[in-house]
Amino acid sequence: MAIPSVAAAVAGRRGSFAPSRKNNSEEFQAVMRIGSGRTAVRRLRSDDITPLLRAAQAAMGGRMASEEVVRRVAAQNPNALWSFSRSDRLVGYLAMLMLNHLGLEALLRDRIDLRDPARTFLANSGDAPAAIYIWGVLAPPIAVDGVAEVMLRLKSAQYDSADIYAFQTTTHGARFQKRLGFELVAGHPRDLYQYTRLANRI
Repeated sequence: MAIPSVAAAVAGRRGSFAPSRKNNSEEFQAVMRIGSGRTAVRRLRSDDITPLLRAAQAAMGGRMASEEVVRRVAAQNPNALWSFSRSDRLVGYLAMLMLNHLGLEALLRDRIDLRDPARTFLANSGDAPAAIYIWGVLAPPIAVDGVAEVMLRLKSAQYDSADIYAFQTTTHGARFQKRLGFELVAGHPRDLYQYTRLANRI
């Protein structure tokens, strides 16, 4: 959520999922529901933010976006932040920045403050984003089906032309992204990775 360099902090090796694929060619687009998944997924609520920020700080440390920034991003585009719960207990989240064209250019030029992204870089709710940046993930093994559920929501017409970007800072995150088909963005100073959606491939 508020850890700008975390691409996917999926804790533990057990329970990590590989996406189902059609003809081994559709990668991210072919992520299917995990039949045994019991994680409840919902848009982040106001009272979810404080406990999830604390959990992220405890799990991963490092400098994080402030609670004020997270609330601002959530207010501008509620579809950008999702929480995971099991048996009515919060267990994780997936947070994204829905970038407009200015935001995508700033990301590619490394000129965006990911701890405090400018409003002018973010797509408003209802707008089709130019790109999606994975702002942060906290997903223990029992909640990886929640990640899959959010990915499925990115297959709608509003999002299916938005390439997905992330940094890799954990071993598990790197493996996760590799399975989904992320590739290094050539020339970026901070090892940015990109998943090119099928709609944007030649």
